[in-house]
Amino acid sequence: MREYEYHAPQSFESLFRLASADGVEVRFLAGGTDLMPRISAERNQIPYDKKPRMRIVYLGALGLDNVTEEGERITIGACCTLSSLLENEVVKTKLPVLRDALAEMAGVSIRNTATIGGNIMNASPAADSVPPLLALDAECTLRSASGERRVFLSEYFTGPGKTVAKPDEVLVSIAVKPGRGGSSFKKLGRRKAETLSMVNAAAYLELRDGICESIRVAVGSAAPTVVRCIDVEQALVGKKINEEVVREASLLVTKAISPIDDIRSSAWYRVRVAPTVVARAVLTAAERKRG
Repeated sequence: MREYEYHAPQSFESLFRLASADGVEVRFLAGGTDLMPRISAERNQIPYDKKPRMRIVYLGALGLDNVTEEGERITIGACCTLSSLLENEVVKTKLPVLRDALAEMAGVSIRNTATIGGNIMNASPAADSVPPLLALDAECTLRSASGERRVFLSEYFTGPGKTVAKPDEVLVSIAVKPGRGGSSFKKLGRRKAETLSMVNAAAYLELRDGICESIRVAVGSAAPTVVRCIDVEQALVGKKINEEVVREASLLVTKAISPIDDIRSSAWYRVRVAPTVVARAVLTAAERKRG
């Protein structure tokens, strides 16, 4: 039977020493709401003797659970739980698009445990926290024994369940600049609560006299990774934002997505509803900017 180790280092020095051990598969644990079910399912598979020992390294004792504000930059620790972010005053007042998404993720018991960093590192195309952060042009900080590096979230995901993070790197924080625009997150699921997204979308835009000066739109659960909708953005910059213009531009989202059939939805359905979800996100963001 496969062997498991559990460690909860109190320092990064100890963490990276544990992460560098040869011949052991190392998995980092934050909230565990994705990792632990996977381990549970794995224990029922065979053959065990062909799998290396797994070392589970808990990140919760490293002080990565704070939200800090420095000038225009807001930094969110990777181990902040979804519930703590929902209650955080900075998130409430300055990052409404992220709060929109967090409020629709899972249920209270999961949100009390699941972390923002875990949702990102799980790299699900349907991750609800990712479109808002992508719309805010978020930057991730990865740390390893050799130092830190920063990677924009737009360059972070390489495929379903895959990121640019190396095996010995830990996601320590996510940084955003709220800007002066309006933002919104919209989600379509099979139920009204505690549901995974069939399609989700987030938008951030800046207006001057009703004209779109700048916009970022991100869509999830419709491609191998969450994607920016560049064609939609380009179609709206310089235009007066109204329902007709937004709905026409949102049709261009189909150029950015490549959905699949799965247990939640068909590719056919996703292609047809994605423009509506995008339009709702953009229009709500515009309404918020107008006050």
